Formats: sequence, structure tokens, C-alpha cells
Amino acid sequence: MVLNPSDAFSRAQLQILLQAVKSPKDIGTHKSLAQLGDSVTNLIYSLAKSVIISRFTQRKVNRTVLSHALKNAGMKQFAKTRSDAHALADTTEAFIGYMFCAEGWSIDKMSSLLWEKLSQYDLYDYKEETKGAIEAFTYLLTNIHTHLNAKWEKKS
Repeated sequence: MVLNPSDAFSRAQLQILLQAVKSPKDIGTHKSLAQLGDSVTNLIYSLAKSVIISRFTQRKVNRTVLSHALKNAGMKQFAKTRSDAHALADTTEAFIGYMFCAEGWSIDKMSSLLWEKLSQYDLYDYKEETKGAIEAFTYLLTNIHTHLNAKWEKKS
């Protein structure tokens, strides 16, 4: 599909890019989806943190946070075999990117899910923030996993 610059952007155009995705493993190992998901991940975390600390902030999410969250959510099996922390973080980002592009999960929805858990931690303390971020992303990924399981069970 070739787009004309005058064509209106639509989520359907993003979904065309995901036609090869047929399973959670396809999502978890999709490199370009992880690249997009990296931006979405940092944005949703920065928004949730900004609301909690009452000022705008920009924060890149540590790969250790994302890799622990993926393991805690029981989703490690969707990463490449023998993945290190970087590859596991990429898998997390791919799932977040997928939910944004294919499932229509909004930035607001994902930020709110992070906020629910992050708001219980002192984000001015690095160790507390890290613990909170792991719990928040675990919660987000658990919601994603539940959603996708229901979706793929219907297809079976």
C-alpha cells in the first residue's frame, strides 16, 4: 500500500504493518515494533511520573526495569531464546508498541495503568522509583497478557 501525503492517518494503516503478526511470540520478537514501542514506553512512563511529582519530566525507562517486569508478568517465553536484559526490554517495548498500534490502547490508558502502581512509591528516591517502575510495568504487562490471551483464545 502506497500512501499519498494527502491521505488521512488512520490506525488501520498501522495495522497493515502488523499483518505478519500471528502470535504473541511474533510480537515479542518484532524488532521494528520494539523500536516504536521504545518511544511509547518512555512517553507513558514520563507522563505517569509527571502527574505524580506534579511537574513535567522526561525519563528513559531502564532496561533492567523492563526485563524484570516481563519476567514477573510471565511473558519471558515470548522473547527470543537466551535473551539478555536488553532483548527482554525490547520484548516489553514490542508488546507496548503492539497494544498502541494494533489494539488501540491509548497513551492515556497505558499511563493510567502505570500511575496506579507508581503513585504508591516515592519517586524522589531512586531505589523506590525502580521498585515502583518494576511493579507498574509488571501490572501493565499483566493487563496486556490477559487481553491478548482472551483475543487469541477466541481465534482458536
